Amino acid sequence: MCGILLSVSKENISPAHPALEIIKHRGPDGYGSRNFTFGDFITGLGHRRLSIIDLSERGSQPMSYQNENLWITYNGEVYNYIEIRKQLSSEGYEFKSDCDTEVILAAYSRWGNACLNQFNGMFSFAILDIGKRKLFIARDRLGIKPLYIYNKKDSFRAVSEIKQLTAFNDFHAELNREKLYHFLNSGDFSFDEGTMWKDVYELPPGHFLEINLDSWKPGDDLKALQWYKLPYDDDKLTISFDDAVAEFRRLLDLSIKFRLRADVPVGFLLSGGLDSSTLVALAHQIPRDKDAHLKTYSSCYEDKKIDEREFIYAMLDHTGADACLHFPKPEDISANLDKVIWHNDLPILHGSPVPHWLLYEHIKKENDSRIVMLEGQGADEILCGYGDFYWAFLNEQLKLKSMGSFLHEFSIFQKYHHEPLKIVFRKYMRLRFPDNVKYPSNPFIRHELLLENDGKIPPIAVKREEATVSELHRNRLTILRYILHNVDRNSMSQSRETRVPYLDYNLVEFCLRLPSAYKISGGLSKRVLREAVKEVLPDKVYKRVDKQGYSSPVARWAAKELNGFFRENLEKAVELPFVEKKKLMESFQKFSAGKAPFDPVWWRLITTKKWIDIFKVKL
Repeated sequence: MCGILLSVSKENISPAHPALEIIKHRGPDGYGSRNFTFGDFITGLGHRRLSIIDLSERGSQPMSYQNENLWITYNGEVYNYIEIRKQLSSEGYEFKSDCDTEVILAAYSRWGNACLNQFNGMFSFAILDIGKRKLFIARDRLGIKPLYIYNKKDSFRAVSEIKQLTAFNDFHAELNREKLYHFLNSGDFSFDEGTMWKDVYELPPGHFLEINLDSWKPGDDLKALQWYKLPYDDDKLTISFDDAVAEFRRLLDLSIKFRLRADVPVGFLLSGGLDSSTLVALAHQIPRDKDAHLKTYSSCYEDKKIDEREFIYAMLDHTGADACLHFPKPEDISANLDKVIWHNDLPILHGSPVPHWLLYEHIKKENDSRIVMLEGQGADEILCGYGDFYWAFLNEQLKLKSMGSFLHEFSIFQKYHHEPLKIVFRKYMRLRFPDNVKYPSNPFIRHELLLENDGKIPPIAVKREEATVSELHRNRLTILRYILHNVDRNSMSQSRETRVPYLDYNLVEFCLRLPSAYKISGGLSKRVLREAVKEVLPDKVYKRVDKQGYSSPVARWAAKELNGFFRENLEKAVELPFVEKKKLMESFQKFSAGKAPFDPVWWRLITTKKWIDIFKVKL
């Protein structure tokens, strides 16, 4: 796990270039650069290293191969590098290091851009092929590792974090107004290649770029090519539930074993929920060195409504794992919010990323030796863990005219969730007549002052409600990109690498192609997971049916401990020219008086204002 920089411009990239220094948190163990001239432009490769595999200098980057004909700057992990290396060695390829970086270069030498199909991992990298005078830039299947592109006349850059671009004199931070509109109005970004920074783009997940340095120059058009697609539209598997359970367990076990590969100690973030507890329980089953104790890290609260220590303690008793418990305080939120926004390069959607960031900060302050962490992100997206999956499943039963199945499932659903009839009716109408659904707009912003398209309001970017389970999988895995963004920035801010076993592409593909009822039915989500791990989890965790998520008490603290912080920052947010000052402050006054609920829009406005101020973003 590292930070990368690719520059094609008139500027040399030195090892201590500000665009590398600004991400030294991503790679405190080493740094380097190499520059090559092609025509009128210099192609510079820069790198910051966090040593995970082959801790020696042989793993330093930029790394070369084939008598320095191929060069790479790379961020991430290819977990199956050992297997690929064995195959390549049998074909005569030689290796000087024990790291996955050199395997990527050898694989590219062997298969060209088709090498991507060989990799099981999370990655973004740029390879300079000197012999063919071209650049090959790629990103992993699900976008777990970041890669941003800036392409203007005389300067092209690819970076791990957007803030790197601010280190160049020819870059100017400007607002992408439509993306900010989506964030403020629906709590989402647009989830295409655009970002909230004007002229800064993501290389989409599962895409690559090939650039011919003889015929292309910075500012010329680029077309990203898709090398991977998730099987949303493929036929469902014809498989029994018992066989599905066995295959799911096999794939998850293999995924965890792959993600335990490291030359540094590995730990686990444990929330107490089914997903993270499963990872700890299955890792406990894997043989390990006698000194390699399982260790977990958790955020805890004195507020019993969101504290999950009873489930965390159950897992610790069950596995004998060591534990590190962190207790965020209200003052920690107010004192560190600016740092979290700076590391994320974006406003923060809700309060949860801050305790997540604080937990990683605590791990680093404790001088803990565990550099790699496993987290449970992705399980909800592939196993129907969100409540709206059940509505989509019920709607599927109606479409199949399976009234008996529908009534049975609906009665069980109501037994667990007790939804009021007005909610049931509203959900039914939204799913049956989606074209008539109108989403409320943010009452605190003047859209005509924010949007540049004459105030014409664009449709919601990605809906959280869909009529089928497959479509909801597609939308939720799209929204997951923002969660993965937070996970990467929060962990790497403290020089820790996060790995997400549920997002092994083999496991994801398998789950997407399972019949809906194998994932959600009988009033339960994640059926195939529950059945696969019921023998390795304590009953208290296995039988949980509530969904807590990565909780944050920020909304509760806003009423008391953080009330002054919210008021002060909302008064700053109204300085934004498109904010309705009177409506905003009146709504917060009602909340402070106990006459209205917490409105998450306040948090979005506060963090937007801070983001604009921190990065001096031009409106």
